[in-house]
Amino acid sequence: MYLAAYWLRFQGQPLELFFPRTLATLPLVVVAQMASLVGMGAYKALPRVDWLLRVVVGAFLGALLAAALLGVTAGFDGVSRMVFAADAVLVSIAAVGWRCAWVLRARARLRAAGVPSIGEPLIDRSEEMTTLGAVIRSMYSYRELLKNLVWKDLKLKYRGSVFGFVWSLANPLLMIVVYALAFTYVLRVRSERFVFYLMLGQLSWTFFANSAAMSTGSIVDNSGLIKSVFFPRAILPVGTVLFNLAQYLLTVSVFLPAMMLWYRVPPSPSMALFLVFLTLQTAFTIGVALILATMTAFLRDVRHLLEVALAALFWATPILYELRQVPERLRLVILLSPMSSFIVAYQKLFFYRELPELRVWVVSGLYATGAFVIGAMLILAFEDRFTEQV
Repeated sequence: MYLAAYWLRFQGQPLELFFPRTLATLPLVVVAQMASLVGMGAYKALPRVDWLLRVVVGAFLGALLAAALLGVTAGFDGVSRMVFAADAVLVSIAAVGWRCAWVLRARARLRAAGVPSIGEPLIDRSEEMTTLGAVIRSMYSYRELLKNLVWKDLKLKYRGSVFGFVWSLANPLLMIVVYALAFTYVLRVRSERFVFYLMLGQLSWTFFANSAAMSTGSIVDNSGLIKSVFFPRAILPVGTVLFNLAQYLLTVSVFLPAMMLWYRVPPSPSMALFLVFLTLQTAFTIGVALILATMTAFLRDVRHLLEVALAALFWATPILYELRQVPERLRLVILLSPMSSFIVAYQKLFFYRELPELRVWVVSGLYATGAFVIGAMLILAFEDRFTEQV
């Protein structure tokens, strides 16, 4: 992860200049990270409710410890300080993924050995779902339920409304007018097509933020359904994401053509990649929804913590500003903000009409794969305890 952070931070000639010093400092970073994770109890086999917090805090303390030791012993000549922050983020993702895999494997071994879990019912119909592939297949077999849940939410949202979906367009259209007036005539931002740039990020962020907020209640607010019938519990948070995805697609299908015509933006071949990055963002959002739904079932404070986290992440995402406006030494940290790589990709495709950089592909793919796998493993490991918690 330390070497990957350097690769994301520097490209070409700068990377070659930093590489010898990177290899020389690698052992110190590895030792500091491992020592911090051990000190936080991340490698203990005993089940811990707060293991996620221990792993993340251990990763960041390890990066801080490595930076402090390096500064005291050899100095920072030929070393990037921002790489330590990026390393902490990447190590957190890898460590949490490892921990989820460990829990899943331990759970499968107990069931294979015939050892019942605490509070396990006499007939456990989820016994066959002990692998990630099995969960995905089971969700596909319950696709009609998933479709009905999404369709039910859409109908409830517009039930009794005269204009129906038009109300979903009213909010972004009003935002376009307000932003155009505020940034053009009040703040006097003279950047050409700035409102177009702003709305590309704002709509994508709204899809993610609404999905994350709704997912926190997808398990705890459906206790009656969970206690009465068996089905893959992951369907509930996934349904909230697909509900918001449907609204996002309907809004974008109107917004993008209108803004491109208004600002006279001609189509380009790069825009065809929109569906690729939208698929990656959807996978990432589903993973985050699974994580939040599972955590909220055991800790109700997650809902309130999420509100603060989303407010902070919004400003750490290049929506109101361009990534190139960020000081060069801080760009990697901003790019590693969870939603940054997806929003930067949309801006590259439609605003700049060019292909995203390789590191944007790598970060977005890493977040999409990591979040989805971690979220699926997490809900798989704990879904048999949801009935007790709700």
